[in-house]
Amino acid sequence: MKRIYSLLILIGMLSFAFACNTEGDEDPLDVFREIAYNALSSDVKATVIGDWKDAEVSAWVDGYYLVTFQTNDLVLGPVQVVVDPVTGRWVEILPRF
Repeated sequence: MKRIYSLLILIGMLSFAFACNTEGDEDPLDVFREIAYNALSSDVKATVIGDWKDAEVSAWVDGYYLVTFQTNDLVLGPVQVVVDPVTGRWVEILPRF
């Protein structure tokens, strides 16, 4: 009887451990990538190379994030969008040269 209780407790603990697994495939920076991508016009979106989820996200001034989308426009280069993580809105699309 003691073995049955021990086995049930072990199974319960393992079930709980697997249920509480917090690993996921989602990148938390995808939120900022999506905000930045939605700020782009359809003309600019058409020049973005690859998926918007592949955009580079880096720290920017004043706690903002800079999201960089690679484009097939060799003259103007990549598109860079500044995103405010507090408000969840884009702040500025940086000039392209």
